[in-house]
Amino acid sequence: MKRTTLTWTLFCAALLLVLGVMLYFTGRMLKFEKSMAEAEARAGLEEKVRLALWRMDSAAALMAPQKQRPAFASNAIANGPPAQSAYERLDIQSQNGLSKQEFDNRRTLNGIPIPDWRQIEPALLDRISDILPGAKLEAVTANDSAETDTRRLASIPARLVVPPDAMPSTALPWNTPVRISLMIAWACALLAAGAIAWLLGAAVSLGERRGAFAAAVTHELRTPVTTCRMYSEMLASGVVQNEQDRQHYLETLVAESDRLGHLIENVLAYSRLERRMSVNCQQSIGVSDLIAQILPSLRRRTEQAKLPLVVDLPEPVGGLSCRTDLTTVQQILLNLVENACKYGKAEIALSAAATASSLCLSVSDRGPGIDAARASRLFVAFDKSKTDTVPGIGLGLYLSRRLARQLGGDLQNVPTHSGATFVLSLPCGTDVA
Repeated sequence: MKRTTLTWTLFCAALLLVLGVMLYFTGRMLKFEKSMAEAEARAGLEEKVRLALWRMDSAAALMAPQKQRPAFASNAIANGPPAQSAYERLDIQSQNGLSKQEFDNRRTLNGIPIPDWRQIEPALLDRISDILPGAKLEAVTANDSAETDTRRLASIPARLVVPPDAMPSTALPWNTPVRISLMIAWACALLAAGAIAWLLGAAVSLGERRGAFAAAVTHELRTPVTTCRMYSEMLASGVVQNEQDRQHYLETLVAESDRLGHLIENVLAYSRLERRMSVNCQQSIGVSDLIAQILPSLRRRTEQAKLPLVVDLPEPVGGLSCRTDLTTVQQILLNLVENACKYGKAEIALSAAATASSLCLSVSDRGPGIDAARASRLFVAFDKSKTDTVPGIGLGLYLSRRLARQLGGDLQNVPTHSGATFVLSLPCGTDVA
């Protein structure tokens, strides 16, 4: 028990460690995927901003062309010194403290004032409404640096203001490559954990069954072997002089030998089942002949328990034939009769019935019966109730069902009002034996 607890504790600790590491890397991968999505969204927004700035600068250049040179300016330049700029020609009073940038924003073209950029703002924003809906323009001052302001227009003193909802959504669907990979990894990890848990449980269960098998067989072998040895020594030494006592001792030796032989047969059958060895000695035999050959061993066991055996074999059923293994059927019925002798208090009934495709052999007793909680564990190997004081290793019913299914039939417990009834079904034909 301590070893089993330690095994499962170590398994759970290792499983928690692996799942914790996977959970950590899953969080990191999801965070990395989210940051990549946000970076792509920002890059997409900046691409839209650059396209919008290009469109507005192009439109503003068309709406506010550069200052045209007068026709006479070429002669003046050819005959005299270069003309002063408009800003240089202004006197201090006309400059009125304006900076060159502010003056350029208010310059005129051929004597006609250039329209204020606020007047062409709707047209500029209309040019970018398809890529940046809701965008605005705001004025820039002379102190603003054009080198660090990446959203400033080159043709007019304005800056592009991007609305907050212009950033594309970074919500990701469930079926992204990263998430699908993580789901596959988690599914594989959970399946591997389940498989390892199943294998570990099977190994622990096998170890427990082997321990229970060894303990039960050792206990069950000790009693008949001790009895046989003691009675044999008493008879051999001549201690028992009374003929009636000698006969009783001899009958006891026979009974214990039968019990020992039956136990060994069950152990051998269990070993064959564990090695996946199937029954391959099936032959066609009449139902009446089958019962006749099995009945002596059954009666001998019931006589040892001092219980009567009642056989009900209808004549139509006795005329049927089936293809089965006589030795295996005998072992199954002997196991059922053995249980009936252990728990029964009155007569034991063996009856036969037939359906369209099967032969049904029933063994019933008049014992305490089987409660519902115990019925679900009847056919589990080495599973005996702790309150069950009847000798046995808990192997008979398990073997009987496995052997019956190897023959192509089945063994079932049929609930009854009193006692217990087990029905062995075997495939059969309609040929008369």
